[in-house]
Parts: sequence; structure tokens; C-alpha cells
Amino acid sequence: MTDLRHLIRGSVPRIFTRYAIGSVVAAVVTEAVLLVTYGFGLLGPQAASVAAWACGATVNYVLNRRWAWRRTGRAKPLRELLPYWLAALASLGVSTWATGAADRLATTLFVSDGPRVAFVGAVFLGVYGVLFIAKFALFHYFVFADRPGADTDPETGAEPGTETGADIGADIGAGEDRRSRHQVPRTTRE
Repeated sequence: MTDLRHLIRGSVPRIFTRYAIGSVVAAVVTEAVLLVTYGFGLLGPQAASVAAWACGATVNYVLNRRWAWRRTGRAKPLRELLPYWLAALASLGVSTWATGAADRLATTLFVSDGPRVAFVGAVFLGVYGVLFIAKFALFHYFVFADRPGADTDPETGAEPGTETGADIGADIGAGEDRRSRHQVPRTTRE
């Protein structure tokens, strides 16, 4: 029971929530780019998939690294960048294949463009839905994993020995009730 409480109150649910929100934002960007470029006939299904992937992967990387896992500073090329972008490229390959196959199938199933575009968009989104959990596990336990001697704190993103907003003032006047000027009633101010 205490293990379950520790898991629920630990950092994994907070990180997963931020990852999920970031993934939703990236999915909206990706789907919008796909539907605009493919729906208006600017690109074919596979080229639209690549353009959508490029936009979504960039947004997702920034949100995952900086917000979900609170990493700042320079990324480590072999530890973070290579595995992240390999996973993203694998997602690109799967989504490109799936949208091409969906387009070929949709031309036999649907007469008009509206349902065909919706079908291809749904397949594209479904592929990323399937990859969602696998990518979280990869990112959490490998790409952005905390290791002994790691150079950042997972919650604050700060390097060891540096102060964050939560740390500043934590040891000053320990035990004292410190209040800012805005928390003190006006009548007691001088």
C-alpha cells in the first residue's frame, strides 16, 4: 500500500501528466499540419505526413525536455538527442507507411474527399496513440532518466549545488513565519 502511495505521490504521475499534455499539444500541431497540407492538396499523403511529423516532433521535443522532464542547458547528443530522434524517426516511418496504406484503402472505400481525408487523419492519429506509452517508457527510463551523478534534478531541472526558487529562503530563518509585504495587513505596514 505504501508503494502505491509513493508511486501516486512521486514524480512519475507529474511527469506523465506533463508528457501527456505536451503530446496532446504536439498531436494537435501535427494533425493540423497534416490536414491542411493533405486536405488542401498541397502535398500527397506521405509528404504531408513528413511535414506534419517535423512540426510535431520539434514541438514535442521542446515540451518533453524542458517542461515534462525539466531539463535545461545543453542536451547530451548520445544520451538524449540520438535516442529521442531515433524514436521520432521510427514514428515517422510507421506513420508514413500507415498514411500511405490508409490513402490507398480510402480511395477504394470512399467516393468523396471529405471522408477520405478524415480516414487518413484518423489512421495517422491512431498510429501516434499506439506509440504514446512506448515512447513515454523509453523517454522516462532511458532518454531523460535520472542516473547517479546526473547533472540535473528531474523536478527542478537545476544542476546540483544551484538554488531554485523553491530552495531560496528555505534555510533562512528556519522555523520562522516569513511573510511578504503583500501578506501582511495594510494596517501593520509602516
